[in-house]
Amino acid sequence: MSYHLRVVIEKVNTADNQVVSRDEIADYKIEKAKTILDVGLRHSTQIQLLKKVQDALLSEQAMLFIVEKKKCPKCGATFHRSGYKTSDFHAVFSDHKLKVQRLFCKQCGESLIESVKSLFGTSVHPDLYKLQCELGANHSYLKSENHLTLLCQEERKINNHQRIKKIANAVGQQLEKKKIKSIEIAKEHKSLPNLTVQIDGGHIKSKDPNHRSFEALSAKIYKPESVVSSSKGHTRINEKTCVASAKDDKQKTMKKLVQHAAKKQGMTKETTVTVLADGAKNCWTVAKSLMPFCASLLCILDWFHIAKKIQNVINISPTEKKAKLELIKEKIWYGEIDFSLKELEELRTTIDNEKLRSKVNGLFIYLEKNKDHIVNYKERAENKLIYTSHVAESTVEHLINDRHKRKQKMQWTREGAHNILQIRASIASNDWAYEWEDIVMQSIQEVA
Repeated sequence: MSYHLRVVIEKVNTADNQVVSRDEIADYKIEKAKTILDVGLRHSTQIQLLKKVQDALLSEQAMLFIVEKKKCPKCGATFHRSGYKTSDFHAVFSDHKLKVQRLFCKQCGESLIESVKSLFGTSVHPDLYKLQCELGANHSYLKSENHLTLLCQEERKINNHQRIKKIANAVGQQLEKKKIKSIEIAKEHKSLPNLTVQIDGGHIKSKDPNHRSFEALSAKIYKPESVVSSSKGHTRINEKTCVASAKDDKQKTMKKLVQHAAKKQGMTKETTVTVLADGAKNCWTVAKSLMPFCASLLCILDWFHIAKKIQNVINISPTEKKAKLELIKEKIWYGEIDFSLKELEELRTTIDNEKLRSKVNGLFIYLEKNKDHIVNYKERAENKLIYTSHVAESTVEHLINDRHKRKQKMQWTREGAHNILQIRASIASNDWAYEWEDIVMQSIQEVA
């Protein structure tokens, strides 16, 4: 005895539960699977089945697009039905042609052809826009196009890499507008005693032939209690807000984004904010923009960056100089910056090697410029207070480098990089899941 599995779509009158129409859209013979390839439906078959189900539903929905007794905008007479025209609709996995009623005015000859785009502002389902944004935020636009081709089992014009770029830019712009606007209408939070802000920068290759690269800033804002350790000794931040900017506007946008993120995390005028930064002047400028909104601001030169710079010098130093540099590192750990600078000053006068002398001189300048932000790191460590950004994933690596620098041939405009950073920051902050729908709907007019 053999069997077939039939997939049938029925249109049912909900008033009396009577079947109005019935269509068989697929028929599968039930057979014993000879290999794993025969188990279930193949990828392409699943897509085709879904497309048929979509077609059946869309054909019914299209009949409801026309508003009865619609008036002619020219003469005011009532439109009459006059055949059908096709309208495009792009779902997540498939493209469709809908039959949409054409309207005609017998009095003045005016015609009206409604379409999915004219009715809803776009012929693309927002779920597809969402997927395009997510892929575009994590991969090159061309790779995103290839991923969607594999996923949908066919090349689709709607998934062209230029279209993906266009929606990603539009959504990035809307995300920034939303965050900056929310500062003005932010509600006062319950008093939060402490807040941590990590600010860092990374360089992105520029498309501008006159500039090799440009800098993007990123920040991560979180409550100290949000840092948790796993059983394997790793640490993570279970609740944070990430922001980033690649705009050349003297950090104006970055300041506003950081203010938004800090307020979202609970910063009030009773909050002590601790800022960790790599020592760059623009990072401190952004940090100081928080001063009017909190009780006090403590800016700390990130120990991770200090240790890394000193170690780079130690690695190229002869044995007799290493002990001196290790002592300087230890003294900085205890916050003794004046002693350390004096020792470095003496050290560089005894170095004949030009490369090493240059490195030591660079370290001296770095520490001297940031001496006001160097603290007793040992004391903070013993009191379990934040002193280094190396407690969890690097914001620069995660937000900037993973998308903008991994492929060495990749070049960017500031605007393009900035827009992608807004999407990546939203995803990293776990905000994307609940804010993408409003943002995509607001972006539709820009990509239609």
